Amino acid sequence: MNLWGMYWRYLLSISLTLVLVAFLSEQLNLLNVVNNSGLLPTIYWSIIAVLFISITLFQNKGLPYVFLGSRLHLTNKAWCWFNFMTISLFIVLAVIGYIVNQITKAEVWALYKLFGQPLCLVFLPLFGAWFITRRVKT
Repeated sequence: MNLWGMYWRYLLSISLTLVLVAFLSEQLNLLNVVNNSGLLPTIYWSIIAVLFISITLFQNKGLPYVFLGSRLHLTNKAWCWFNFMTISLFIVLAVIGYIVNQITKAEVWALYKLFGQPLCLVFLPLFGAWFITRRVKT
């Protein structure tokens, strides 16, 4: 139960964050200053990581906890680990995206963007929630 509760809260928070960052970047022309289109996902994931880190300053349990996370009755340690895992995911997506863009051909970069990033966004948090609910005492 806690596994799926954490995961659905992650999906809700990432969905809202993706829409918010897309809206803000369009309104403020954040991504238009970059001439290299291969760097756009890197900047996008970096902005999301900064947003999640900023939210952590106000709510140390992270953005997924804001969506009725108290109903899951998980410890602060579990939520902090999940928040750390989520922020790390976005930082890793930004770094790997930059590396793949710089050292591979356009076809590999396109496959990574099309399949690699979405699979990471779906499965790594699910694994993280599973791992946290199994390892951290509730």
